[in-house]
Amino acid sequence: MKQLSQLKKSRMYQTVLVNRHFSDLNPLLLGYEECHPEHSFGPYIRNYTLIHYVISGKGTVYKRDTVYRVNAGEAFLIFPDEMVTYTADADEPWCYEWVAFNGALSKKFLQLPTVIKFPSGLIYEIRNVADTPMREYMIASLLFRMYAELFEGKKAHNHYVRRVKDHIHALYMQPLRVEEIAEKMNLDRRYLSRVFKEKTGQTIQEYLIHVRMEASKARLNEGFSVAAAAKLCGYDDSTNFSKMFKRCYGVSPANWRKYQKS
Repeated sequence: MKQLSQLKKSRMYQTVLVNRHFSDLNPLLLGYEECHPEHSFGPYIRNYTLIHYVISGKGTVYKRDTVYRVNAGEAFLIFPDEMVTYTADADEPWCYEWVAFNGALSKKFLQLPTVIKFPSGLIYEIRNVADTPMREYMIASLLFRMYAELFEGKKAHNHYVRRVKDHIHALYMQPLRVEEIAEKMNLDRRYLSRVFKEKTGQTIQEYLIHVRMEASKARLNEGFSVAAAAKLCGYDDSTNFSKMFKRCYGVSPANWRKYQKS
């Protein structure tokens, strides 16, 4: 089976998943399409919920007497038993990915508007697990993440921020990269970085530096040398550590240590 990571070589691809009959959120289909100008699909009626995420370009969705314009970075929802047609723009035809699902919790999606802002990282993660042996189970878990984002977004965001902080406080003395933190949390790095900045006013890297600098002050106050304090706080290079310390506090760590002794 062709991997979804290779889809951009083709115009359209769709995978019918094994119906596992999960009770709450049950994935059924996923796919990708690069549409030609004014390419139209429908009218069709489905018996499941369908989310299209627009990667690039734009298009129009027609539901009964209502017209919706959808741009890159947005998603449009199609609900069970409604007749829908959608058409790619003539000048900037859209490219989108979709996932279809049913289940008891899918009914809550009826509360959402047709066009929504959507965390692109989740769609990409669904694509990336599409060819794994347990893909239906993994996609179902990502649908639950999607559900949390859409219906309990603030709570979910606070949870992610707390997890990032906990991770940094536990491991700041080790080499840490934002990409690795995001990977541990099974989140897209750009999405996690954006959420963290929105909630804290700092980037993840800035928060990591803050935690390391505060810890280094404590080590210096305890009498450790500059080199030892640097090593204990995640810096192999004491010169870089000293530069960062002075940038943060306006004084070198050596002078800080001297002032504390006096």
